[in-house]
Amino acid sequence: MNLKFHLTAVALLAILAGCGDNSQHKAQDTATKAVDGTKDFTTQKKDEFLAAMGRKMKDLDARMDELGKKSQGYREDAKSESDKAMAGLREQRDALGKKYDALKKTGEDTWEKARAGVASALGDMEKAYENAKSRFN
Repeated sequence: MNLKFHLTAVALLAILAGCGDNSQHKAQDTATKAVDGTKDFTTQKKDEFLAAMGRKMKDLDARMDELGKKSQGYREDAKSESDKAMAGLREQRDALGKKYDALKKTGEDTWEKARAGVASALGDMEKAYENAKSRFN
């Protein structure tokens, strides 16, 4: 009877030890899933932001093209001024495109800072476009 009791106790301890180890694995799995979920969320947000920025940049490109076409009928001084304004806009747009391309390549650790830089550059670009547009009228 005493031997049976000891064997039962040893078996129970082995089961409990196994459960504890399993709980630890479950905790590690949960932590890993949480980190992966955060990465997935960050990736999803990055993809959504990049898609939105891409659409805004295409829209801006189309508006710039329209503005450029509008200036083709201008004469001498007005044409020269509009050409300079368009050249400045294109230069600024190229810089924005480079920041956007760099943003695509950023990792999670630097993405937020790079995102803020691209968003700011787009805001500056929008202001420059509106300023140029007002001079074209």
